[in-house]
Amino acid sequence: MSSKCPKCGGKIKATYMKQTCPHCGVNLLYYKLDEQLEADAARAAAEVAKVEQFKDTLRRSTVATPWHIVRLVLFFTPLLSMCLPMYTAGHKSVSLIGFILSIVNHGLDIAAWSRDYLFAVLAMLLVIVLSLAVIISALFSAARRGFRRNAIGSLINTAVFGVLSVLVCVNGGAVRIGFYMTMLIYAAESILHYILAKPKTKRRQTVLVILLIPCLLSGIFCAAWPQKDTDAAAIPPTSAAIRVISYNTAAPWGTPFDGTASQDRVIRFAETIDRCQPDLIGTQELNADWLTALTDSLTDYESYAVKRGGDETEERSEMNGLFWNRSRFRALETDTFWLSDTPNTESRYTYTDADGKPQEAGCNRICSYAILEQQDSGYILAFFNTHLDNASEEARQFGAALILDRIAQIRERYGSCTVVLTGDFNQTRDSAAYRTVTSVLQDTTDWTKAQATWQDWGYTDTGNEPIDFIFTDGKAVAYTVLDDRSEGYTSDHYGIMSDIDY
Repeated sequence: MSSKCPKCGGKIKATYMKQTCPHCGVNLLYYKLDEQLEADAARAAAEVAKVEQFKDTLRRSTVATPWHIVRLVLFFTPLLSMCLPMYTAGHKSVSLIGFILSIVNHGLDIAAWSRDYLFAVLAMLLVIVLSLAVIISALFSAARRGFRRNAIGSLINTAVFGVLSVLVCVNGGAVRIGFYMTMLIYAAESILHYILAKPKTKRRQTVLVILLIPCLLSGIFCAAWPQKDTDAAAIPPTSAAIRVISYNTAAPWGTPFDGTASQDRVIRFAETIDRCQPDLIGTQELNADWLTALTDSLTDYESYAVKRGGDETEERSEMNGLFWNRSRFRALETDTFWLSDTPNTESRYTYTDADGKPQEAGCNRICSYAILEQQDSGYILAFFNTHLDNASEEARQFGAALILDRIAQIRERYGSCTVVLTGDFNQTRDSAAYRTVTSVLQDTTDWTKAQATWQDWGYTDTGNEPIDFIFTDGKAVAYTVLDDRSEGYTSDHYGIMSDIDY
């Protein structure tokens, strides 16, 4: 390649290394240097002027007056209002914090979400995205057409938020304090857009009214939309010999950010028991706090529960609690054994896998039982309650076999008696543990009514197969899944109820 001399225009080869032009002799390096420096200085001054103009526009758009500062602060406050309860949707309280925690704890399984919960999440996410667009637009409010850009951005933001909130209500949800706070913030932003606009024309007054309409209409609609009846479904009494409930209570779990706090759910559980009036209740994942609360509230019941051990905190120290109606039964014997090779001591099942490597159960597992005598007839009932392992099929199978061995021992000691076994099996009916138990006892599940009993608070699609069961050697005459969520979730499992004849 070649270049040209800036003075004479003569071609200069790329291999030419001298400082002067070979045609006219001018110094190629310093030719018109002063003019070049002046041009560079002019360009630099122009760039500085543009930067200063940009900074001045930002200043006049954001902090020129106290009202500008107030508006700037308001742009960020929806992040705070969304930390308040925004909606009740998917039978849960929905807030930004609760949504973030749900992703951390349960992952993102959109297929499991109800429609009202989906619209609630979309509303919050779009508040963040569209509010960011409004903030960027407002940084240039002092520029030409700044008011128009602000008005369009705020109108879109408010309208989208309002429409999605309406869809939450139409699909069974409801708005809460965070929604109203966010709408008030949007209304205040719109008013400040007008206050800071120059000049304040009638046209801009009209625009202000238009901006406030979505806030007003969506607020009125959501407040006036009729809510679904929240009365819990009535459960008729049984004519069978006994009514039995099995319920994984998830006592140590839940969070106040989505309405699943443990102290709230124990009240819902007690109300469920009061509606059902069962004779026997087998609970899994019970803890000491729940046991104390239920002892105080379920005054018609005696209870027995032993901590399984090996849990990380006292709050999370789980028990398989048994409750029985004190007016119908008295306990002849209560006991607990560990589902391990040392059942009489606190322990965890260990084994060697096919590769010769040592393995163990996910945690300590137990089975608690009570031998009950019916007050009026003297009939003996053996009531067992367990929670099989979550991590090991081998541990589940070993536990099921051990439980059947203990049932056989009880039958030898007490003779004729009816056996009831309740439990969370952590597996469906396809598991070896289930097949082991049903080789001796009858599953009371009515498979025409069966559904997934673990639902992970509605955050995860858990299929349609139950993992909680009630077994007996009596006769099952009725089966119910306790899936009423009219007052919110009672647990991350549904309870199950069976009416049984001897």
